[in-house]
Amino acid sequence: MKRIHLIFIIFFLTIINCGDTGLSNILGEESSKAEFAFVVKLGPNSAILSWNCSLPSKGSLYTETGILPSLNSSKTHFLEWDHLKADTSYRVILTCGSQKLEEGKMLEFRTWISNDPPKTRGIWILGGIGNTGEPIREVDLFDPVTDTWYPSITSIPTPRIFSSIVHHKSKIYVIGGMEVVGGVYVSSSKVEVYDPYLNIWETKSSLPTGSIAAVIGSIGDEIYILSGSNSTDMTNGPVFNTILKFYPEIGVSGQWISFSSASTIFSRVDMSGCAINGVIFYTGGRTYNTGSANTSTDGFVASANTTTSFGEPSLGESKHGAAGVCILPSPKDPFPGDGVFFAVIGGSTGSGNVFLPPTSILPTNRTEFYQLGSSSFSLGPSLPTSLYYPASQMSYEMRKIFTFGGASSINIPEDTVYSLDSGNPLGSAWVTHPQPMPRRRYAHKAIRIDR
Repeated sequence: MKRIHLIFIIFFLTIINCGDTGLSNILGEESSKAEFAFVVKLGPNSAILSWNCSLPSKGSLYTETGILPSLNSSKTHFLEWDHLKADTSYRVILTCGSQKLEEGKMLEFRTWISNDPPKTRGIWILGGIGNTGEPIREVDLFDPVTDTWYPSITSIPTPRIFSSIVHHKSKIYVIGGMEVVGGVYVSSSKVEVYDPYLNIWETKSSLPTGSIAAVIGSIGDEIYILSGSNSTDMTNGPVFNTILKFYPEIGVSGQWISFSSASTIFSRVDMSGCAINGVIFYTGGRTYNTGSANTSTDGFVASANTTTSFGEPSLGESKHGAAGVCILPSPKDPFPGDGVFFAVIGGSTGSGNVFLPPTSILPTNRTEFYQLGSSSFSLGPSLPTSLYYPASQMSYEMRKIFTFGGASSINIPEDTVYSLDSGNPLGSAWVTHPQPMPRRRYAHKAIRIDR
């Protein structure tokens, strides 16, 4: 009897110590634990996830919509999760064997907005006037993260100056302005739209009237344009209190409507402006009938069809043709707690000129910052050079405000790039960036497509 027991014990130990037997797998499934997990590869619509188990076992990926099993029994698992939405946050739990869900490893990640990150985080430079006085067709892209320029990444089908350029739902809209016809600048009503991810330009419904040197903003599903002129002599074609509103998703080519604001909009050209949380802020500019530079600021609330009642502060100096940029960190940015600002950079303090483009300018190196919630613009650090109509944009990844080009005097465009620490914009100094723009230009725009 003892001999039989001994044989059974030896047989049982042999089963336990064998490499890949049913019993050993069962024991592994019961006691295996997920040790760590990470994202191996990430894209806009898929993610490859990996996690380790303490013992060889099958694994499972739990999502909000279901369970994805890893069928192979192993200590290391790789599983591709596809059909995801771009630019979306996901949370999953990874387990090993029969491990309880609450004991699994939590993994959080956000899908890319595209397979080409420089296009999303990069700064697009569009429009403007070049060395020859002609509108610039080429579009350049700057990636601040890698400090790389992508010259002539595309070209605007109809090059224009003083057009309204804005990002809207990850596309870039070039609206109105002036184009050259027969060697002469004339008002344009063209609307051309670029999809950076498909690299396709489309023509949309034309403006109901010309629009030159206006203020533009993307709010919700629509695009709004206010002020400006429809004539190269702004005394002949000022825009009085009219809002142009574009619905890009109605029909094939979109639809324009025009209406009057319930409260007065400044009748000016060359104002600096941008949109923050449903409000289009605008400041400065030239009065249509005198060409005088201004300091006053206001905001148009699209949902209420009226200007704000907050008594927006005035600039410290009268100017027009300044770069205007809205700095609006989001929770997914590296520094989400930084302030929300409306920045006004450079411009011209000259008055008395009623032509587009102006025939004379007095560039300034002054920069001013209005932090939302404060009562005034604060004087920022001076630019190293006085610049008329530069372009400015924010790199949230690098925590820097960039200023591109501008004119140092009438018809003398620059290609210099300056940067400023956005974590402390008032207490820092502008630094000359080692990489200049691929071409000189002024009266252009710098756009991010993710804001």
